[in-house]
Amino acid sequence: MQTRTPLLLLASLLAFACAKPEPYDPLLGPRLSADAKAPLGGAALAERRIELRRASRDLAQFYATLESLRQRDDGEGHILLGRFVDTYLADRVDPMLSRKTQSEHPELAGMDAHLRVMKAEVLIQMGAPLRAQQTMNEIARRFEGREALLVDYPTGEPHSLEESLEILQDRRWSFPQMAARSVLPPDRP
Repeated sequence: MQTRTPLLLLASLLAFACAKPEPYDPLLGPRLSADAKAPLGGAALAERRIELRRASRDLAQFYATLESLRQRDDGEGHILLGRFVDTYLADRVDPMLSRKTQSEHPELAGMDAHLRVMKAEVLIQMGAPLRAQQTMNEIARRFEGREALLVDYPTGEPHSLEESLEILQDRRWSFPQMAARSVLPPDRP
């Protein structure tokens, strides 16, 4: 009886420890650095800032590439990259933007607003103006009363969030459609 008690205790501790595995991210390793429960200060704040900058830089590069493909009238490349960017937005950016605390944090609010504006711009470039409008509505709702917040949009030009949203509204329907091309190989007889 006495030998079973330590074994049962050890087994229950192991079961408890294994019950909730740490979240795994293939890029960041065995734990998510952007844990929603982490307090925004010190190392957690620095990690969140790095993540927001990285995502913003990625979206700026995707935007430039999408714009280049549109100017070259490369519809096939635009569609393929658009699919990749759409997956990137769903897997990396949207979970990051779903956190409410970073929009309210004084050090992260500007970066969060910039990332949201860049997401809307990329969606416009991808030819998804309705999704871009949803993002702009979310920006207006989340940053209500803080429209004077400075964001780097258009890239390289700091404007208030209100001015940036007006620029986005004007650009929302401005991209002409490219010639429709299939991304699939033609059927062969």
